[in-house]
Amino acid sequence: MQNIISGKPPVWSRFIFAVAFVLVGGAVPRPLLHAAAAPTRVSIAYPSPSPRVAPLWVAQDMDFFGKYGVRPQIVLVRNNQMLSAGLISGDLEVGYTGGTTVLGAAAAGAELKMVGGFISRGRGFLTVKPDIKKPADLVGKRFGVQSIGGTIWMYAMLTLEHLGLDVARDKIQLLVVGDQTVMVRALEAGTVDAAVMTTRAYSLALKQKGFNVMAEVFPAMSSTGIVARKNFIERNQSTMENVIKALIEAEYFILAPSGRAHTVKTIINRLRLTDPNLAEEGYADVVKEFDAKPYPSLEGLKNMQRLMAMQNPKLADINTASMIDSSFIKKLDDSGFFAQMQARYRE
Repeated sequence: MQNIISGKPPVWSRFIFAVAFVLVGGAVPRPLLHAAAAPTRVSIAYPSPSPRVAPLWVAQDMDFFGKYGVRPQIVLVRNNQMLSAGLISGDLEVGYTGGTTVLGAAAAGAELKMVGGFISRGRGFLTVKPDIKKPADLVGKRFGVQSIGGTIWMYAMLTLEHLGLDVARDKIQLLVVGDQTVMVRALEAGTVDAAVMTTRAYSLALKQKGFNVMAEVFPAMSSTGIVARKNFIERNQSTMENVIKALIEAEYFILAPSGRAHTVKTIINRLRLTDPNLAEEGYADVVKEFDAKPYPSLEGLKNMQRLMAMQNPKLADINTASMIDSSFIKKLDDSGFFAQMQARYRE
């Protein structure tokens, strides 16, 4: 695969050793529909499989990418820091990720931009072992997170704040165990005592096995959106717009009742769920969470900045507004693109 900016030989061979990733595959354009011009190849990475990734998967399945002249290479990178490193180096072009990636890059002196925000207010579900009944029972316990400073860590910190607990004072141990699929196994194995799931399907699956869902939180969080390097955006305006269009059309497809069955099936297949009811719950969650006009959330980014500054104080002085580029969403809004999508997928 050629690098779409320079035309030089691919850098994936370097990146594969620097970043542990799983290549999920790319959509193949339908030749009869998209024969006018060769589609532009774009690598799009995401850090954690969950129903919130549905627009990316559906855009691939339904070939919305091909409709807008894009041939994606979809990559799972199971760590925000690694994903950020890939975007900064240019080995990855677009991230289906959130504010942690943008802020992490800023801390390293690099400039990533959030150009779309599908979820500006998230939901977290504190899931705990059966013998934990009240907040005081969490004192001295082990709390699973995906990474220190990452999105799941932020949900954990906000949840503990909500419950009146403090990590240092209450001797709560934060253990890095992996993404939510790994955290489920860690809870079942007793490696950790508690974890915040941002996917209700995982917490419900654990609840069926006797675990407790102790609390739900609904913080302002720029947790799911579209991110890219500033210079990639500047040099590839048309490509960036087409990636955004494909993902937004997938979002409207998902939000429409007619798209439900396909989306639920996609969630089942991608998350390898054996219980269809869990996929239905995941679908119901994203329908509630997705913003129909996905402008990036400055409030959500500032909330994440406050938390990340606890680990890296220099982040406190960064201008979060400079990390947002709403021009693509505004252009689509002004052009009537959202109205067209609403009309197309209206029942």
